[in-house]
Amino acid sequence: MQTGSAVISKAGGDSGKTYIVLGFDEKGYALVSDGKRHLLAAPKKKNVKHLSDTGRSVDLPKTDAALRAAIGKLGLSEK
Repeated sequence: MQTGSAVISKAGGDSGKTYIVLGFDEKGYALVSDGKRHLLAAPKKKNVKHLSDTGRSVDLPKTDAALRAAIGKLGLSEK
């Protein structure tokens, strides 16, 4: 799992939701965004053990709309 990886949440109220990893904080938590509820400007902090790597990645988009489009093009099931 690295920056740009497409991941699926395994735990919490957002389980099954697809995110893109934007980076990692100093404690090792992944900063993820979906471009809808969790925007690029305010990513969600998620424990990496609660994420499943899909093996797919994208170039990090500059806008939330582009991020949503990139997730849509991956064809992964959405919650």
